[in-house]
Amino acid sequence: MSLLCLTRRALLGMAVATILPGGIALAETTNVTFVLVNDSDKMAADDDGRGGFAKMASVFKAEREANPNTVVVHAGDMISPSLLSGFDKGEHIITLANMAGFDVGAPGNHEYDFGPENAMTQLSSAEFPFLAANIENADGSPFEEFEPTMMKEFGDVKVGFIGLAELTTAELSSPGDAIKFTDPVAAAAEQSETLRSEGADFIVAISHNSLPLNEQMVREGTVDLVLSGHNHVVWTYYNGRSAGLESGHDAMWIGSVDVTFDVTEEEGKREVEWSPNFRFTDTKDVEPDAEVAAKVAEYEATLDKELDIDVGTTSIELDSRRASVRGQETAIGSLIADAMKKAVNADIAITNGGGIRGDKTYPAGTKLTRRDVLTELPFGNRNVLLEMSGAQVKEALENGVSQIEEGAGRFPQVAGLSFSVDKAAEPGARVSDVMVNGQPLDESATYKVATNDYMAGGGDGYVVMKDGKMLIDSISAKLMANDVMVYIRDMGEVTAPDSARITIK
Repeated sequence: MSLLCLTRRALLGMAVATILPGGIALAETTNVTFVLVNDSDKMAADDDGRGGFAKMASVFKAEREANPNTVVVHAGDMISPSLLSGFDKGEHIITLANMAGFDVGAPGNHEYDFGPENAMTQLSSAEFPFLAANIENADGSPFEEFEPTMMKEFGDVKVGFIGLAELTTAELSSPGDAIKFTDPVAAAAEQSETLRSEGADFIVAISHNSLPLNEQMVREGTVDLVLSGHNHVVWTYYNGRSAGLESGHDAMWIGSVDVTFDVTEEEGKREVEWSPNFRFTDTKDVEPDAEVAAKVAEYEATLDKELDIDVGTTSIELDSRRASVRGQETAIGSLIADAMKKAVNADIAITNGGGIRGDKTYPAGTKLTRRDVLTELPFGNRNVLLEMSGAQVKEALENGVSQIEEGAGRFPQVAGLSFSVDKAAEPGARVSDVMVNGQPLDESATYKVATNDYMAGGGDGYVVMKDGKMLIDSISAKLMANDVMVYIRDMGEVTAPDSARITIK
């Protein structure tokens, strides 16, 4: 960010009043900057130099120097999934978030990946508040661990903040049965009314929810500004009445919106008009904060000895990019499913593409390390074995492709079976030509199915798996990542699958 830019933007913090004869104030202008990070579980910069907490901290400092009226927001998903989180359950991320300097956040679904007790232990260690207006106890009573809202004042302007957790957290993660997640849009509407009655001029929703729900709040004017997480997209939205912003993921591009407030008072009537200016900071060339960078290096050093050990080589390119593993058969997905199938002597294996998290490619000839495997499989999931009917297997596959157009994490990566998908068909009627080890699926027969313990518990919509007979439960099961490491080591060299497994029409 250039010195000229910072000098120009330093004016944003000033309030400007026009004085009429007689000393009557016509209008006052106040500028507030909202800086957004979301979905930031990776502590270090990416291979291309973007992202990470050290660069994040530098951007925050520059924004605050440019405009003292700056609020730094995290819109959820920080303590998981990441490589080190598999060991410390997210403790290091909270330490780095405190050092970076957030002002307020909302819990994402991945905050619950290690259970509800760990979620509250880690989030209560944050030096900034987490808000959640749509979490309540299972009996409907208020959940007192999170405040639903907060208010901040900037000069003559009052800004209300509402936290909104992911509606489907119980399906996507492991929050337990003691709490439930309610409609975020309804919660935002209710809290907006309350905040307005308390004098709020401007309402901000910090919403870790699907993009359609966040867009709905903008379209309907439920709030003035939605700061969004969960979708891993770079997004802005403004319709002249309400606005929305999301900052991709892992602070590779940090979104900011400068909001200019013009407050007019005439004959006792107060009016507030506002307008937004959206900006994104590409962090590739941002100089990292030295103190935070040193802490990141300290954490990385603790992993090196154990993780930088080769387990094999790949003779083909492996693609774990988010769009790939959530929308099509991939060689790395097949590799993981093959390893799961072999480890428990299953007939077939089904694992969710959303559980593959490296978001990168490995060129042919790459030496694969324990670090690579754990980067791809950071959740600590276990490889369980179920007995399921052919009809249940078919239902599971239908669920897996039911949201293919949305890039949902439930998309199945498989072993021991093949099938076709008709994307134009209605969800629930898209799967055909299912073959199990070369034979047509028999819906009345039973099959041994390897899957991860998250899906076996109904995660990502795989509720049919909860009806399967548990042959190897999560207590007895081995870590998926370990099964994959052993499989690659036994292979020596990863090769291409013999034939296509998923045909998409």
